[in-house]
Amino acid sequence: MVKGDSTTPGVVVESYRVISIERTTAPSVDAGDDWFMYRIAQGKNTATGYRRGTREDVGAEVERIIDGLNMRLLVKGHRYRSAGRPPKPPPRQTGSD
Repeated sequence: MVKGDSTTPGVVVESYRVISIERTTAPSVDAGDDWFMYRIAQGKNTATGYRRGTREDVGAEVERIIDGLNMRLLVKGHRYRSAGRPPKPPPRQTGSD
């Protein structure tokens, strides 16, 4: 788990983790028989993906994916914040001084 930054004291962000990697059928008949389905979770959120290869290669790739996702949780020691909408600017002060 990753602890929150100084602007969000006490906040704990759950890391991504592997739930399962299982052999599955190919997406089409001619696609081969070496496909795996993997599930990744962060808290209650889950993602499912598919990879082709050996169990070892797929496992290594999923670990690289998880490492990358977990690195995004931290940017320069702070929780990652997407580029989404910028915060509203403070109201302009008008009037005669």
